[in-house]
Amino acid sequence: MLISLHDINKKSVTKIVEFAITASQLVYNNEEIRTLEPIKVTGTVDVTEGVAAVKLTAKTRLSETCSRCLEEFERDLVVEIDEKIAEGGEEEGLVPVQEGGFIDLKDVVLNSIYISMPIKVLCKEDCKGLCQSCGTNLNIRECDCAPVDEDPRLSALKDIFKEV
Repeated sequence: MLISLHDINKKSVTKIVEFAITASQLVYNNEEIRTLEPIKVTGTVDVTEGVAAVKLTAKTRLSETCSRCLEEFERDLVVEIDEKIAEGGEEEGLVPVQEGGFIDLKDVVLNSIYISMPIKVLCKEDCKGLCQSCGTNLNIRECDCAPVDEDPRLSALKDIFKEV
């Protein structure tokens, strides 16, 4: 959705925005994230003297893969967007505008979604991951593997804490 920053007839314009982005896949950290429903965007864009104050809410449902246990799971994603956009976006806190004085709100929404994504996606906060030896999902059951041997190069550090 394109919004123009140049309205000859008015000094200030408020536009109510409601649209959907149909992106079946997003790519983040070289991993595909599937959207299970369109990204629904609602909010307002206030254009005053060539500066747009964009206040939007983007909602969707994602299908992701946990970084620890490699299980697929679904989660809701809600992103609040509060940006100022103007031509000559060199000023502090402003995002640059496309040629012709137009803002592409789709790009603003997708960039905000990417910024809000966690570095490591987890199915739950206390995910135990996989066993390093046999690959068993430790969230489902414990395995019978022996504990991982300590690295002999770090054994000197272990003795330091005995003295304290």
